[in-house]
Amino acid sequence: MAASTSETGALRSVLVLILFAIVACIDSQLAFAKEWRVHSIPLKSPAQRIYLQDNRQSLRRVRIRTADGSWLFLNECGELICAEATTAGYKPPPVPAGALPDAEVVLGDKGIRSAWYAAPTRRYDHGVLGDAIEASALVAVDERKKHHTLTLAPDSVFEDRKPRLGDLDGDGTDEIIAIRSYLDRGAALSVVKLTGHGIEIKGETPPIGRPHRWLNPAGIADFDGDGRAEVAIVVTPHIGGILQFWEFRSGRMIREMELRGFSNHAIGSRVQEMSAVADFDGDGVQDLALPGDDQRSIRIISLAMGAAAEVARIALPARMVTELIAIKPRGAKRPVLVMGLANSTLALIN
Repeated sequence: MAASTSETGALRSVLVLILFAIVACIDSQLAFAKEWRVHSIPLKSPAQRIYLQDNRQSLRRVRIRTADGSWLFLNECGELICAEATTAGYKPPPVPAGALPDAEVVLGDKGIRSAWYAAPTRRYDHGVLGDAIEASALVAVDERKKHHTLTLAPDSVFEDRKPRLGDLDGDGTDEIIAIRSYLDRGAALSVVKLTGHGIEIKGETPPIGRPHRWLNPAGIADFDGDGRAEVAIVVTPHIGGILQFWEFRSGRMIREMELRGFSNHAIGSRVQEMSAVADFDGDGVQDLALPGDDQRSIRIISLAMGAAAEVARIALPARMVTELIAIKPRGAKRPVLVMGLANSTLALIN
């Protein structure tokens, strides 16, 4: 039986919509696949820190602290992006009494309002973050504003400045991800949870195995697209850094994949966030961008195909010295990376 005119018209409309979707998808993939370029913005004073206000990936939410104490923000200057002076610098959450001297408070809205490191101690003399004062306790405030304190035994410290929050077990509430260093076995990654019994360590990676060996988290996201978040870390970022991806399952940390040749920290520096999470290749799955082992290149890593693969490697004109921030300016087809370099320039990669 021949199809009616209305059925034929409906079929034609569906085919047209499918064709438009295919073309749009191809255009999107081509936009993401174009060559990455580095644009340099000269600065009067070198950038020391870069912050993202409210974690919103907006151009105007970027704040740059320079060596002379000035603040800059990013702005659209015609077809270019420029850095302009501002008096509205980054204002971090206030640090409570008893906190680690260089602590940063993290804020959340999934079961944990805030968390920070406390109870300073000198029992571990590594000094990887600029001094030999580390934390012996972790404090978390729940949704009822009740404080919970996890105090470590004398065999370890929190060798960290700012806890991280992420829902690793998929129950809708955040866990706390922290760096715990054992005095005789080095660093491990701990997963801390608020439970009906208080605050507890529910999972941990094996310690590196030697004292004065450290690791630095690089990102928390569903990197492989399986619906569960992974934690990316760089083990020994100062000596042959190894990028590892760990998943928290049934109370255990399971290592999934690893690659070599990364460094997301400079020894003695308080800058830990030299990495950024975003969908850099347009496949709908989050990727990870972080420096190579000499900090003179940015490597973008994807786990979407079931294995750790390098999507791109972008050479930098000088060594990276600040945080790495991903933003999404108006009209941009893919995220733009922002960082400060040792040659007194601000680098934008797009």
